[in-house]
Amino acid sequence: MAYPGLICCLLFIAFLLMRDSRRRTSLSWAIWIPTIFLLIVGSRPLSLWLGGTRSYSGAGLANDAEGSAVDQVFFFSMIVSSLIIATLRHVKWGKLLAANVPLLLFYLYFAVSISWSEDPMGSTKRLFKDFGMLFVISLILSEKNPLEAVRAVYVRCACVLFPLSAVCIKWFPNIARQFAINGEIMYTGVTTQKNTLGEIVLVFGLFLVWDCLETWPAKRQWSRLPWDRLLLLLMGFWLLNMCQSKTALFCLLMGAALMLRKGWFASKTFSRIALLVALSVPYLLFFSQRFSSVVAPVVEALGRNMTFTGRTDIWQHITSTTVNPLIGAGYWNFWGGTGGLKVNEEMHSIIPNAHDGYVDLYLDGGVIGLILLFFMLVAYGRRLMRNLRGDRFQRLRFATLIAAIIYNVSESNWARLSTIWFTTLLVFVDFPYLKRRLKMKPASSPLGKDQTLATADVPGWLDSKPINSPSITAS
Repeated sequence: MAYPGLICCLLFIAFLLMRDSRRRTSLSWAIWIPTIFLLIVGSRPLSLWLGGTRSYSGAGLANDAEGSAVDQVFFFSMIVSSLIIATLRHVKWGKLLAANVPLLLFYLYFAVSISWSEDPMGSTKRLFKDFGMLFVISLILSEKNPLEAVRAVYVRCACVLFPLSAVCIKWFPNIARQFAINGEIMYTGVTTQKNTLGEIVLVFGLFLVWDCLETWPAKRQWSRLPWDRLLLLLMGFWLLNMCQSKTALFCLLMGAALMLRKGWFASKTFSRIALLVALSVPYLLFFSQRFSSVVAPVVEALGRNMTFTGRTDIWQHITSTTVNPLIGAGYWNFWGGTGGLKVNEEMHSIIPNAHDGYVDLYLDGGVIGLILLFFMLVAYGRRLMRNLRGDRFQRLRFATLIAAIIYNVSESNWARLSTIWFTTLLVFVDFPYLKRRLKMKPASSPLGKDQTLATADVPGWLDSKPINSPSITAS
């Protein structure tokens, strides 16, 4: 039954992809480059799909493995091809970087941190892949209909990874199941870790909600119900139940609520409160022992105990003797260097990461790295509060930011090659809209109001005539 089920699954995936391709005819063939890139980042390295092995489990964990040549060639080709195509489309890189100073400062600091890394070549390679995601994102946004392109990439990834994960969990346990240290079964789907499965459901689920809101008519005609997207959402909730990723479930529900909010809850005041509360969570975490009566109910709601499933034991071994508290150990270097080795020896175990995005960023860049992170979160959070009432994409961006802040409390994804960090960069990147296009009347487009507004959201750092589209100069 396993192989007939797999065949039916592949046919179903092909049907969903064809259906989505017919729905989005304005997109170019190049959109498949970021789609394939995100499929690999969200599941498992290409070398594993081709039957290879690796010395550690999970993506974005320990950094002491050299990595497969297949994976290096894949990421290099994806990043370089995205850079070339975006450049041919006349992306103005200077204007793009100038519009994103907080993000630029963040990356510049970690580029400098390579100089004190114990493995400068390894840190350089990892930073190239991380920063290279901006080129892949630029390829998406350089489409003549960038918002349609964004939705296509994430919906198509869900079309592939959700059904395939379900089939692997059901009939291919050697791929989709692992055993925890305590002997319990962990369901991983097509990913390498159960938390990574929860991560992709969280991210792709938010974009499925956005796509449903954009494609379902305002009059809510049931005959035009986006049943395929809703089916994928139901499949995603089933996967969350199987992998028991309560943090991902909480963040998905919270993000969906932020997208669907109305009235006062859609105001800038409420958004400021939401951002302030989210940014306070990491501080509450580190002072959880002092305020245990306040923090404990929230922690337990996320499926954790006050030790955060052993995470605090790791943090207690991270001291000034293992890492420089001011500048850290260099980008993505600690767990493969002498500091990480010392923690492993003291705990008599192999620790792949701190299981907390803020702690791992502290290990990378010290207090300076954390200051730059919070400066970036506050700067972009303020930008994303604009026009939340009338712009669904803006709501999605803000919801993704809040979800990422909360999710990194129990998982390590800041500045890591992962689905949630790729998406965070996507919602961070500031591409000023062409004002004249936004002022165009909906009636001027034969495609209707929704399509006109989506097409109007053209990056301001693009030349006025991309090679794959007609002139976008407003009449």
